[in-house]
Amino acid sequence: MRSLGLSALLLLIIVPVSYGQENIQHKQTQPYVINFLKKVASSSASCDLFKDFLAKDPSNENNKKMMLGFCDSDIDFSKPISFSEMSTHHFEGANYVCGIISGRTKINQKIGARFISAEPHHLILNVKYSRRPIAYTIDDKYLVYEYHLQVKSFNELNKKYCQ
Repeated sequence: MRSLGLSALLLLIIVPVSYGQENIQHKQTQPYVINFLKKVASSSASCDLFKDFLAKDPSNENNKKMMLGFCDSDIDFSKPISFSEMSTHHFEGANYVCGIISGRTKINQKIGARFISAEPHHLILNVKYSRRPIAYTIDDKYLVYEYHLQVKSFNELNKKYCQ
């Protein structure tokens, strides 16, 4: 009976400590995710340029598509963001943090991105946006194909490292 009580006490101590360690790792990963997404985002100048073009000629469908592509495909980090569903997974002796970052685009639409980070080096392996209008703006089948390959690659990595 005494060993059962000690086992229960040990679990009550270990579980919060390990949860705290994962929380710390998740907090440490967040700035790297933000920096990665900032580096791969399209330029704010491109968004502003197409907003100006559209303001001058609101009936131009091509300008509207381009504006949506550049202004609605990435998270605008000047607006509030949040992280959710963050979890740590172990695969072949390595740790991976998987989660979702959510925010708003430059035209204030909701957008999110799933990510996979190899730890402890905070190496962002891949991201998958909730939507990518930029892939469809130019009517280029190659861009759409590349986007689908990126989604497929993310899904394979997600299945391997995050499940």
